[in-house]
Amino acid sequence: MLLGTSLRFIFASSEDSLRRYHETVVAKGEFSDIPLGVTDARVQARQLLEIARTAAEHHFGFLMVGDSHASSYANAFAPTPTLARMLAVTGDMPVGLLYLAPFHHPVIAAEQVGTLAAFAPEPLTLVVGNGDVSEQFTGFRIAKGSRGRRSEEFITVVRALLAGETVTHEGEFFQLDGVRINPVPAVPAQIWVAATAGGAVDRAGRLGDAWETAPGTSPEELRALLDRYRAVCAEHGRVPDAVLRRDIYVAETDEQAWEAVEPMIAAGYRGFGHERDTSLVGSAGTVVKRLAGYRDMGFEKVLVRHIVGDHQQILDSLRRIGDDVIPAVADI
Repeated sequence: MLLGTSLRFIFASSEDSLRRYHETVVAKGEFSDIPLGVTDARVQARQLLEIARTAAEHHFGFLMVGDSHASSYANAFAPTPTLARMLAVTGDMPVGLLYLAPFHHPVIAAEQVGTLAAFAPEPLTLVVGNGDVSEQFTGFRIAKGSRGRRSEEFITVVRALLAGETVTHEGEFFQLDGVRINPVPAVPAQIWVAATAGGAVDRAGRLGDAWETAPGTSPEELRALLDRYRAVCAEHGRVPDAVLRRDIYVAETDEQAWEAVEPMIAAGYRGFGHERDTSLVGSAGTVVKRLAGYRDMGFEKVLVRHIVGDHQQILDSLRRIGDDVIPAVADI
């Protein structure tokens, strides 16, 4: 089993950020982040680099950075420049980034990925998501109901461009006439589709190199969606590759882990209630057992992200994962 991490990348921009977060996101039950504590953007950037370096030093299998737009309540570090800067500290660890497709033009996105791929260990991974926060769609004057169609068209165009094709395209959202990009990745970039609902999982099976699950999906739902994903892959001649997405915190004991995590959950972390069967919280031994169960279910890759917001707690947990979890799950 290969264990990678994505980073908490949304930080408080002022002292009243959390209040505005609750007003604009949590009250609507939408999927987003609680801004992390410090308000100085330069300190925030240094903390991100320290987390990325620690993940590389403790042998995480890959690292991902996220995406957010038009946020009125927090500093959201944009994925392309953030990942570019992190490459100086992550060494040979494979990396990738998320683009929320409705907010990106496929030509610009493909050019960014092609450029990053020239600097990064290959293959670079692009995760394509739909987005969820209504405020962002309103700010861009994009109908939220169009996000699935936009993502599908985005993936189709980006894949062709990253393959070095000359693209002429007349779509619902994008029109192109004989467009090519350079540089093209020497090793084809991987395109993962982040999906929760059945239709989006079908999209992952038809168009993606992998399906990345949603962090709050119950084990029962995962089994049903995994079966559906595999069936769609078979229908379209694609090899299934399911990436389990889970939130994590590893402490010395289960009790210490839940004591640290429960205040974040109570404050509305990620917009859903965390049941104990949808997160990897506990001691290293507990987390290893949970991961073994997911491997039996059929997941060989796991992408984890920390629930806690305290910088030192994240670093300590990363080290415990690297020392006690990753070696234990490497061969299961």
